[in-house]
Amino acid sequence: MPFLARGRPAVTTTGATTELAEFASGLEFADLPPEVVERITWHVLDAVGAGLAGSAKPWNAVVRRYALRESAPGPCTAYGSAATARPEWAALANATAGHGFEIDDYALPALAHPGCVVVPAALAVGEELGAGGRRMLAAAAAGFETVVRFGLATTPSLTSDRGFHVTGVHGVFGAAAVACRLRGLDAGTTASAYGLAASHAGGVTEYTRSGGEVKRLHAGLAAMGGIRAATLARDGFTGPRTAVEGPRGLLRAYAARARPAALTDGLGTRWELHGLALKRYCVCAGIQAPLQAVAELRARHDLPPAAVEEVVVGVDDATRAHVGAVGAHPRDMTEAQFSARHAVAMSLVLGGNGPGHYARLEAAGFDLPAVSALAARVRLERDAEAEAAFPARLLARVRVRLRGGGELVRVAEAPGSPGAPMTGEEIEAKFLGLAGEVAGDRAARAVRDAVRALPHDGPVAAVLAPVREEFTRRNA
Repeated sequence: MPFLARGRPAVTTTGATTELAEFASGLEFADLPPEVVERITWHVLDAVGAGLAGSAKPWNAVVRRYALRESAPGPCTAYGSAATARPEWAALANATAGHGFEIDDYALPALAHPGCVVVPAALAVGEELGAGGRRMLAAAAAGFETVVRFGLATTPSLTSDRGFHVTGVHGVFGAAAVACRLRGLDAGTTASAYGLAASHAGGVTEYTRSGGEVKRLHAGLAAMGGIRAATLARDGFTGPRTAVEGPRGLLRAYAARARPAALTDGLGTRWELHGLALKRYCVCAGIQAPLQAVAELRARHDLPPAAVEEVVVGVDDATRAHVGAVGAHPRDMTEAQFSARHAVAMSLVLGGNGPGHYARLEAAGFDLPAVSALAARVRLERDAEAEAAFPARLLARVRVRLRGGGELVRVAEAPGSPGAPMTGEEIEAKFLGLAGEVAGDRAARAVRDAVRALPHDGPVAAVLAPVREEFTRRNA
C-alpha cells in the first residue's frame, strides 16, 4: 500500500524548500529593515551572554572538551576556553552552552529557540571567513527568520503530538541558512543543504519527564548539522529538493498538524521576528510568567514560606504538560529548570531564580529541603485566560493561599516577551551580569562593544576575541 494512502492527506506546499533557500541565499544587509537589524543585534548579544554563562556548567564543559579533542585545528572560538576549533566543532560546543542553562531566547507563537543555534553558527562561520558584521547580521537574520517560520509551521504539534524538541528540529535549518548565506552559496546549493539538514533534524523531549542533560546538546547538534549540511552541499553532495514539504518530508514526519503555508507566506516581504522573546529567569519559557507573578507578589507582600498553605499556578494546557511533570524533588538541573512547582517554591524560599540561586541548588546536590517542602504545596491547573492567549502570549495566574485564611492573586505575562518586553538597558545588564561572571567585567564590556559595532560592519572575529584573550591570560 502506498504510504500516502494511510489516512492523512499529503502536505502539498509547492516548493517550500526552494523558496526558503532563495530567501536565505539572496538576503543582503541592505534588505533588512532597521528594526530587524536592531532586534537581531540585541539577540546576538543575549545569545553570547547565555552561551558564556552555560559554558561554565560542567555538563556543557563535557561537550566542549569533546569538541576540542575531536576537531582539527581551526580559527573558531569556543566559549569559556582559550582553544579554537573548526566551525562545526566550535558551533557544537557553543550552541550546547548557549542552550545549556535555560537563559537563552525563544519565539512566540512559534515556540522556537533560534538564538542558541543561529548565533553560534554565525559566529563560527563568520570567524572562519573573516566576515564583517553586516554580512554576519544578514546571515543571522536569515537564520532567525527560518527557525521562526519552521516553528510557526510545526508547533505545538511537533512537541505535543510527536514529542520532538523544537530546537533540534528547527535549529538545523537556521544554522544551514546562516552557513550558506555567509559562504555565498546559490539558491540551488542552499536548497540541497536544506535537504541534507532535514536528515539531521531530531531530538525528543523525554527530558521533561525524566531529566538528563541531552536537551542542551540538541542545540549543539543542530548548529553542527546545519554547518555540515552547508559544507557538504557546497562540495557537491546533494539532498532532496522537497525535503521539507514532500510526501515523505519533514512536515509530514514531524508534525501531525502542520501549517505548511507559514513557511513561505509573505517570505521576503513580511518578517516574523516580532514574536522574539528574551528570558529573565533561568528556567523553561513556560515558567517565566509564573515566576514573574510570584516576584510581583513578593515585592508587594511579606510571604515567608511558613505562611503559605498552597500555591496554585494557572497556565495553559501545553505549558502545564511541558513543565508540570517533574515534581518537588528534581534530580538534576534539567528537571529543576523544567519543574514549575520547584521553581515557584525556589522563588518564595530563596528569593529568585537566577544563576546564583541555581548554583546554590546544584551545590546542595539538588536537595534543598525547604524548597522541596514548599514545592510539594504547589499545584498547577488550567487557566482559561492563559489558554486563550497561548501561544501568542505566555500568561500565568498565581494564587497564594495563606495559612489562617486569605489569598493573594497575581496575573503576569512572561517578562521579555512581546507583551512585556525588556528595555535595552535591561538586556545589556543581563548580558554584562552573565558574561562578567565567566569572563570578567573587562572582557564582557569589550564583547558588548564588538556586538554594538556589527551593524557598522565591525569584524565578527572581534566579538569573541576578548573572551579567548581572557582565558589565554588565565592559562598563562
